[in-house]
Amino acid sequence: MTTEWVDFKKVKGVVDMHMVLDHYSINGLTKSGEELRGPCPIHKGSKRSKNFTVNLRKNAFKCFSKGCVSGNVLDFVAAMEQCSVRNAALKLADWFKVRESEAPSGQQSEEVSGATEVVRGIYTDPDGALIEVIATALSGENFEPVVVYRELSGDYGFWVAPPQNFGQAHCRFTLVKAL
Repeated sequence: MTTEWVDFKKVKGVVDMHMVLDHYSINGLTKSGEELRGPCPIHKGSKRSKNFTVNLRKNAFKCFSKGCVSGNVLDFVAAMEQCSVRNAALKLADWFKVRESEAPSGQQSEEVSGATEVVRGIYTDPDGALIEVIATALSGENFEPVVVYRELSGDYGFWVAPPQNFGQAHCRFTLVKAL
C-alpha cells in the first residue's frame, strides 16, 4: 500500500485562510484591521456572535468558544471536514491544485530565463500576496508578450503584466509553486 506524499509547508504557503473561507462560502465576517470576525463555522455559532477570528497576515484562526479549535489553514479544514490534518492537506492540495514539482523551487525560478517563457503557477509579490499565472498572451496594441494572472485573495481580479516581472528573485513576482 502506497501513501500519497503531501508537503504541508507548500500547502500552507500556497493556500491562505481567505481562499479556504471562499471555498466554504463563509461570508458575512466583518473586517477589523488585519482580522475577520464573526460566528464560528466549525461549531455553527450564533449568527450574532463574534467568537471566530481569522488573522489574515498570520494565516491563522481562533474560536474563543469553549471546546472549539484554533490553528492554521490545515487545522481549519481538518475541523470543518472532521478529518486528520494530513487528509486536510490532501484535500487542500486537490481543491487548489497544489502539486509537487519535479525540481526544487529554486531551480524552477532559474529556469524562467526567456523573455516570454513564464512558468504557470503560484507567485508571491513583495507584500506577500499570492497570485496565479494563468497564461501568456500578446498585447492587442503592440503585440508584445504579456502574462495573464489573477489575485488569489480579495476580489480575485484578473491582470496582465510584462513577462520580465515573473520568476527571478529580483522580479516583482517570485515563483512559489509551479502548476
